[in-house]
Amino acid sequence: MKLYFQRAELLLHKVKGEYVLEMAGRVLGTFKHEKRAVTEYNRLRRELEKTLPPAEISDAERLATLERYLLDSIAPTTARRPQQRKMNRTRTFG
Repeated sequence: MKLYFQRAELLLHKVKGEYVLEMAGRVLGTFKHEKRAVTEYNRLRRELEKTLPPAEISDAERLATLERYLLDSIAPTTARRPQQRKMNRTRTFG
């Protein structure tokens, strides 16, 4: 898992089973539980979004971001054959 807020260089990522929250290369905290780490990341991000001005993004950058998102999110599809039902066989005679 990796969450990144570019304007403030806020990064949450997993390292050796622990979740590390960093801002501009400085470690703000380490967490053992993903839920607690994501909650702290979201809290900090909301505070930073209030104080930092919104970033101006050009149409070309938006298109590039959308293309990267679509390429990352498309999973290869595999056509699965339905499993054949095995007939129950017994070793009894009669």
